[in-house]
Amino acid sequence: MRHTSILASTGIMMGFLTSMVGLPTLVEVLIWVGIYTLWVVYGLRFLSKTPVRTMAVASILSGMLCGSIQVVMMEAYQANNPWYAVRFDTSAATELSTAFLIQGISFGLVFGIIAGLLVRWRQSTQA
Repeated sequence: MRHTSILASTGIMMGFLTSMVGLPTLVEVLIWVGIYTLWVVYGLRFLSKTPVRTMAVASILSGMLCGSIQVVMMEAYQANNPWYAVRFDTSAATELSTAFLIQGISFGLVFGIIAGLLVRWRQSTQA
């Protein structure tokens, strides 16, 4: 459980960063790739039995936390991310909230499974 909490906390950081500072899409993706690279390194050092499951759950939580923070801070997110202005103007707040959460959970699941599989593969080649 400790590992899940540590990894999931990256969603809190990214939620605040994207809401308070605003990141162009490419920059945000590169930061997430960097975070998941660190996740793989962390997983190789500390996870041994179930890296795929642990990272998938932690990543879903991370995405859910990130999306939740963006929803709570919707006004700040809109002000700091003007490149999404068209989407904000054409969607209701409930649709945006749902989209943020679904996007966070979906990307979290995909990237968590990928990171977990990389850890499991690397562990099997080291044994």
